[in-house]
Amino acid sequence: MPEKEYLPFKTINVFIERNYLDKVIKELLEGVNTLSREEQIEFANFFRKHIKILGFRNPVRAPLSLRINAYASAFEEKDDVIPYTLTTWAKIKSVLANRVLTWLESEGWKELTLERSYGIAEGFSANWPSNLTFDEIEEKYKQAHPKEDLQRDDLILMVLWISGTLPKE
Repeated sequence: MPEKEYLPFKTINVFIERNYLDKVIKELLEGVNTLSREEQIEFANFFRKHIKILGFRNPVRAPLSLRINAYASAFEEKDDVIPYTLTTWAKIKSVLANRVLTWLESEGWKELTLERSYGIAEGFSANWPSNLTFDEIEEKYKQAHPKEDLQRDDLILMVLWISGTLPKE
């Protein structure tokens, strides 16, 4: 049996438009307050370590627009920023995350998780189901949850993150 092929975490940027990434990061930065005190402290330490903003010794204190831009740049450039960011985003959007996780399980997906950590030899699996499109995912999800008002990009990003799988093309 062939060994799993992994794509670097940064590969997810191919599937995320910059405007949407900015929206996700804004939700993240504004939603950190909803996390536990320990998680907030952990996030602040992570932010200080990985996000640099010219003119601010403590980047957490920079204006929101500067934090979003600097964070988006780090997300696009640094593999180790992505798993922590998307794990935290899934915690903030826990209702959607749990709903998508349950739905993916019912669809027969394997190796699902809401949390991933950075590892040198890890990333996204390249074992995306053949011929499955994002449109089909959206349609199937809406059939299973017809009353849910959901933004397509949030659903797709959550599916990619929870499944840990990206399409090769």
